[in-house]
Amino acid sequence: MITKTLLTLAIVIAVFIWFRAQKSKQANSNALAQGRLPAAGSAHNTWIKPLLYVLAALSIIVSISLYYYSWLDDNTQYQVTIINPQSGTTETFIALKKDMRGRLFITQTGREIWTSDLERIEIKKLSTGSE
Repeated sequence: MITKTLLTLAIVIAVFIWFRAQKSKQANSNALAQGRLPAAGSAHNTWIKPLLYVLAALSIIVSISLYYYSWLDDNTQYQVTIINPQSGTTETFIALKKDMRGRLFITQTGREIWTSDLERIEIKKLSTGSE
């Protein structure tokens, strides 16, 4: 979301700068056509270019950060316990968050587990040690 906002802001600033440059060129050509010299000290905004670079760098850093945290969240390990109410047996598996889809999940060993509507599923996040 913030990336879209920053990208839109960068485009608006770039278009504003382009229009300003076009207006300046038009004023210079009009002044030369009338035989006058353009104003001696035309204003140069030296802060615009570094600002655009900072905005571009900031949007890249934010995009990379969002991608990293999304990847980190998807690769969180969960302990999945399946409890059969008829026999009372339990089975425990470890799966990644990105591999869990409703009543289907894929364990870290590659087993694809489908559970029935009768079975109870308990999901517990495994601690990573950094929390």
